[in-house]
Amino acid sequence: MAESTITKRAIADSLKELTRAKSFDKIGVVDITEKCGINRQTFYYHFSDKYELLKWIYYNDYILPSLGDLSFGNWAEKLTESLNAMKNDYDFCINTINHTNDYLKNYLVDIAESIFTDAIGVMDHNNELDEEPLKYFSRFFAYGLSGIVIEWMTKNDMETSPEKISDILIQLLKACETAAHDENVTKLLHNY
Repeated sequence: MAESTITKRAIADSLKELTRAKSFDKIGVVDITEKCGINRQTFYYHFSDKYELLKWIYYNDYILPSLGDLSFGNWAEKLTESLNAMKNDYDFCINTINHTNDYLKNYLVDIAESIFTDAIGVMDHNNELDEEPLKYFSRFFAYGLSGIVIEWMTKNDMETSPEKISDILIQLLKACETAAHDENVTKLLHNY
């Protein structure tokens, strides 16, 4: 592992540990650097602020591990892996989702939108969708998925198993797929 990645991991682990005792909004860069045993310049060499660090953690710990070989055939399994990773870091995830206002929620929507844009692009073999409808469709599904995950984290307290959440979303995907092959829905989309 590269030295830069080792340092980033140490900084991230320090933030995770700090969130066990203090809410994210009350943690400063000084707290993180003291916990990690580094100086502020080292922190700022790797991250512009604690929010960039937060995005790095969510991306590298919960999203990236599932993206490597993501496909239409295994996306529910990959979602389950991501949700299980979040559940394993329960205290950190609950703390950060509850104490970042909408910052983390917006970040999750943006990441999901990017994934859905790519997926819809793959499904649109004939390039029938213009850029604007593609953007709206991707954003729609991103809000839906992110909303379910955020609700699972905050209102459901991660009680429902990640497998159950993935199963429900598979059913939704199948319903959307059936609708996409419906002649009336296809006409409607082409008229947009």
